[in-house]
Amino acid sequence: MKKLFFIILLLSAIVLLSPRFIGGIVETEYQSALNKLNDNPTITIKSTTFTRHWYGGKIVTEMTVLHQHEEIGAFNVVIEDDISFGPIVFTDEGVKFALSYSKYKLNFIDLVIEEEIEDFIKNKIHLSTLLTFSKDIITHITIDEVNKEVDGNNIISAKAVGKFILENDSRLYGDFNWAGLSATTADGSFAIENIKFSLEQTLIAGSYYQGNAITTGDFDFSISAINAKNTSNNQALLLNNLLIKAKSSVNNNLLAIKMNYSVDELASAGQQLNHANLAVALNGLNITVIQEINTLLTELSSADEDVFNIENMNKFSILTEKLLADDPVIEIEDFSVQTPEGKIESSMRIIVDKKRFNTANFMSIMAATSATANGKAPMEFFDKLGLTPMVEHYVEQGFIIKKDNKLSVNLNFVQGKLKINGHIIPLW
Repeated sequence: MKKLFFIILLLSAIVLLSPRFIGGIVETEYQSALNKLNDNPTITIKSTTFTRHWYGGKIVTEMTVLHQHEEIGAFNVVIEDDISFGPIVFTDEGVKFALSYSKYKLNFIDLVIEEEIEDFIKNKIHLSTLLTFSKDIITHITIDEVNKEVDGNNIISAKAVGKFILENDSRLYGDFNWAGLSATTADGSFAIENIKFSLEQTLIAGSYYQGNAITTGDFDFSISAINAKNTSNNQALLLNNLLIKAKSSVNNNLLAIKMNYSVDELASAGQQLNHANLAVALNGLNITVIQEINTLLTELSSADEDVFNIENMNKFSILTEKLLADDPVIEIEDFSVQTPEGKIESSMRIIVDKKRFNTANFMSIMAATSATANGKAPMEFFDKLGLTPMVEHYVEQGFIIKKDNKLSVNLNFVQGKLKINGHIIPLW
């Protein structure tokens, strides 16, 4: 009985006393994260106040964020962080064992936004993070449901929930789900259904904090449907199953990226298209050079100068020469859509001859670029659009091949010369 009492007393002492020491660890980790973030050229940490009590505290951080949109420019934001220290913390997701749990409030300074939007950000968007004992960061995002009527217009936005985990500053994964929204106005109705976003990324170069991260892994974004109708309840726009997928991988220090955009059904203005697809592949990208390009672009986005001045163009030329050393290739593997009249399909491959590129003249890349492309389409599709005379004109010129009511085009661009079905087209 005495042993049990001693164990209970010891555990109680640990629970009661450890938050004081954990608070010091959390403050150090927090400051380390801010220092990393401050190295991002688009972010400047102006001040941080860390008020630490026994079981928790408050952190107030003011930072300047440089926005690339010229009408917004730089703006200041104050982040208020109410923090609880572990080892036991009570969160919106239940009781957790962790170093700390934080809930945030955002206040924009000197940024002119509507009061209603500011109120929405403060009261409807909830951000929290859990700092685990392994120092991973688990972030939860919750956007409350909104049901609002203004001047006879009704908008209903469903609740959205997201969870993202930054593991060891090198692995980022998670997902975000939003059931969508519906709006009814005097002009008709509009609805977006089921938006989902997920990623699984592993850092191979750069930093998530500094904005120059290069990663491998998967990215997925989807919209179940977009539906718009006019006041007569006639279909103005219908989109079903939009999907965007990206996957990046590394082989011999060269990055390969595959991207795919697809839509199952798209109907608008009396036209209906099915199985629209765009598949793009980028191969042979040197990771070190890509990182240098990212760093330069980030620096230029924070600088108040002409991006295309002589000095910057020289920098781009040098980096382009480095990038071309590994013979990168860009391919549009599939650009197609199914129409009621038949399938329209095309593909393209682009390479650049590194021997023809001159760093003293960035525009020499045009003469160094080679591209081949092919396209096919049914004649009936253009008949329906009333474009038959124009198509027949290009058939007569030899720029379009017509066979068995099928149209085809072969394009070749080499050393600044464009050939269409073997016919040279002067470009300058």
